[in-house]
Amino acid sequence: MRHEVVDPADEAACAWLCGLLAEGKADLYAQDEADLALLPTLTRTWMARGEQLKVRAPGTNEKRSVSAATDLAEGAVLWRTDEKRCADQFCATLAACAERSTARGRLAVLLTDNAPGHKVGKTGIVRTALDGLAGRVVLAFLPKYSPHLQPAERLWRQWRPNVTHNHTRDRIADLVADSDAWLTRIAADPPAVRQAIALPTFIQPTLQQPTHQAA
Repeated sequence: MRHEVVDPADEAACAWLCGLLAEGKADLYAQDEADLALLPTLTRTWMARGEQLKVRAPGTNEKRSVSAATDLAEGAVLWRTDEKRCADQFCATLAACAERSTARGRLAVLLTDNAPGHKVGKTGIVRTALDGLAGRVVLAFLPKYSPHLQPAERLWRQWRPNVTHNHTRDRIADLVADSDAWLTRIAADPPAVRQAIALPTFIQPTLQQPTHQAA
């Protein structure tokens, strides 16, 4: 049995994926996108009296999209920043995960949401990408309206306070550099990544290392 798209309601397909993960034949990535914007997200921040931070509001709110995929077992992080969130960005992330996992002799399984740019049809950008990566990538779609089930959201919870909240950048290039610097720093420390994503218990059993019995 082989699938390229897995519905969480399909028990047989999910059992197949869990078996591959338990046997070390697949890598499970949590994939998601987040936005960078010159107009900062404002949050409550403690400041000393007389030293209040002044946050500028840019005249033009330029934006960029960051797509990240995190290996839930090992804490590796792959990411890219593009002009906008779209199917092309998603497919480029798929290809990066496939390249990494193929080199490891494994299948790349992406846990992702139901964003418009992720939709798989009979034709289109995502369909073409899946056809080109046949046998190397599987998409496991989370139930709709369930961000609490997406481990990638926990990575963004660490990223936003360090990059987007109350920032004072007036050039989008500088903000992108801040994002890359933070992601590079945390990616260099896989245990910190695993701590940041705080794996929920429903995923942990699928990531156990396989046991081998002596013949």
